[in-house]
Amino acid sequence: MAKKFYYDTVGITEGTITAGTYNSSTNVFSVSASDVTNEHYINDQSIGHAVTSFDNEDMIRIDLGSSKTASDIILYNNGSKEFNDLFVYHSSSATGSLTLKLELNTTFVGWNADSLTSAGNFQYWFLRSEDGTYGGLSEVILCVPLIFENEPDIGIATQEIFATDINTSIGGVEYANKRHEPKTTWTLNFSNISQTFKNNLVSFEQSVTNFKKFVYYDDSSYHYVRLNAPIKFTEVAFQRFSASLKLREQLS
Repeated sequence: MAKKFYYDTVGITEGTITAGTYNSSTNVFSVSASDVTNEHYINDQSIGHAVTSFDNEDMIRIDLGSSKTASDIILYNNGSKEFNDLFVYHSSSATGSLTLKLELNTTFVGWNADSLTSAGNFQYWFLRSEDGTYGGLSEVILCVPLIFENEPDIGIATQEIFATDINTSIGGVEYANKRHEPKTTWTLNFSNISQTFKNNLVSFEQSVTNFKKFVYYDDSSYHYVRLNAPIKFTEVAFQRFSASLKLREQLS
């Protein structure tokens, strides 16, 4: 697999989240606000809190406002090991017949990314708890991921932000206040990329800026991050560019 960014390409952060139930006989969604609790946590840009009371045949509807294309979904489970199934659907109607896109029965803690059966261009997407209570669901990103066309240059720089305030008393004694756990930063440099990949990075940057969090997959692990600074591009040859990206880890 290649390095990639999973980021909100469909506007799920701005989407309308509605709780309800699934009817397996008619294959439709019905609104029922009391059946799922804290359903809005799936798009609040935080992995600190999870949806609760997401029980058997409960369903969450995501209204994107207009039809958007998604080929992948990445979900965060906040620590509860989950053995029950989660199904992903889409539909052209808020309460119409649903089309199954993914059956997730993997036990995972943290991030889990999956490709949908095929890219879908739809306004309404649905998450179904198919068996028992699906616990721990904290964040959902629907997207077409940005796949790196080539590896960054050798020597990816990493650095820790300690977030410790150190003060010195009148007598010269140092004391510290730890505001939060350390955060990792990454600097990714590309010395020669195509016009196409440059355009894709520009589109990505315009979408997330330093506002939206996203997931950086480094070919082995998933990292929840923000852009730490604007991307710097330099033209090095005709329609060839260098680029430098700075990412900052998010703790929740």
